Amino acid sequence: MKKLLFAFFTLCFTTLSFAQTLLTSIDLDLKNASSNHRSLHAVNADNNEVFVFASDKEKLTAIKYSSFIFFKDSLSGNRPDKDFEQMSGYSFNEEGTPEVYWTGTDFKKIKSISFDLKNRKTAENIFELPFEKELIISSFSENNSFYIMTVSKTDDELKVYVFQNGKMKERCIDLSEFNLLDMKGNGLKCWSVFEENPLEKIQVDELNSLVYATSKAKFYAFNDKIIFTFDHNVSETQIFELNLKTYKVEEKKIVQQSLKTGTGKSNSYLSNNRLYQLKVNESELLVAVKNYNTGELINSFTTSKEEIIAHKNSPLFSQTGKQRQKEFKNTKKFLERLEESNIGISVYEAPYNSFITIGGIKDVASTGGILLGLASGVGAVASGSSTVFMDEFMYDGVLQVNYFETHLDHKSQYLKKQQEILATDYVAQFLDQKKGISLASAFKFKDHYVLGYYDTKEKKYVLRKFQDDFID
Repeated sequence: MKKLLFAFFTLCFTTLSFAQTLLTSIDLDLKNASSNHRSLHAVNADNNEVFVFASDKEKLTAIKYSSFIFFKDSLSGNRPDKDFEQMSGYSFNEEGTPEVYWTGTDFKKIKSISFDLKNRKTAENIFELPFEKELIISSFSENNSFYIMTVSKTDDELKVYVFQNGKMKERCIDLSEFNLLDMKGNGLKCWSVFEENPLEKIQVDELNSLVYATSKAKFYAFNDKIIFTFDHNVSETQIFELNLKTYKVEEKKIVQQSLKTGTGKSNSYLSNNRLYQLKVNESELLVAVKNYNTGELINSFTTSKEEIIAHKNSPLFSQTGKQRQKEFKNTKKFLERLEESNIGISVYEAPYNSFITIGGIKDVASTGGILLGLASGVGAVASGSSTVFMDEFMYDGVLQVNYFETHLDHKSQYLKKQQEILATDYVAQFLDQKKGISLASAFKFKDHYVLGYYDTKEKKYVLRKFQDDFID
């Protein structure tokens, strides 16, 4: 199950009344040391039935909920042996039977376990993948299938392994006709781009942490396609659209706006058919909103170091680990800090506006430098998730987040309004104050978020509902 690191830290230390509802709580006795406990949530895209898979060292239990999050059934089986360390994904067949995939660190051997609750039985299957001269760039579940993506270390080729219905299909996509260029305009091998810029999965229609938005190689999975965006070249965002029916690729490029004062750094974020492009150096900050389909500029905001950022709805914040937030004295200090950081922009669509976070992250524990290769360090492929547990990263005091928040209306015009409290703010405070919780995970479900966790004292698995507090 996904672990938690939320995008916004503004309200971590503010007293909030919890906007939450207890959905269900069932008995679950996970034995042995907690280090052996694992969990994963799965939502059937066809009927919105929710499953939770939870295991201790010996037993794996599948818990089934209805589309209204009512408990329906459960079934237990044996957990795979120690060669399979974690649950990396899931799939559903046409009958709605779930299948969970256990992997080792190298992904060369995968064990799947299906849960037939109707006939009260489980079934296992082993897949062996050679991965010869291949770099694994991501694993994830989408559209009721489990995917593993790799790139060749010798050819410009992307491979997609698709698992469903107890079978595996391999798709090879030739990328040799496309030119991947570095900042100097030199050609790059496909695998080298991913080696230097680990690929990060952005959850469509969900709140995504600024930590992951700073990745220069991202992908967005939809029902019929996967969109890859690359920002390793500061002059443009290069985009590949992979059709999941034909496995054909189309390319487009959307040019970055130019700064008046130099080259700077750049990044982008795709949301609601708009590409948000960010460009920063120590003297200037530029945000451009463009039509994803045409590349046409919709709106842009430029601020120099001498000016106040007019399009912000929060102070300019800096937060390191669990320390209290500090405010930058002026734009100049903020831009100087971003110059030392991995920069990014994250967008969350609310009913009446787009909620946007702009900033950067850096490692202040070791050298104080930029977090190079962040995705490979904390958004591990093996986790099957693009998020990490707070205690493993945010709370060890190494992560510094420098950011501000803003709102744009549906025409991408600046909207000055009161800061909204999001469901994830409530979840963050709940986890900060609630004791005896493990295996915590939050996921978007319909129009709200569901937090699942194991109550170690009560020995129960709990699901709670949290909602955004949108202000009209």
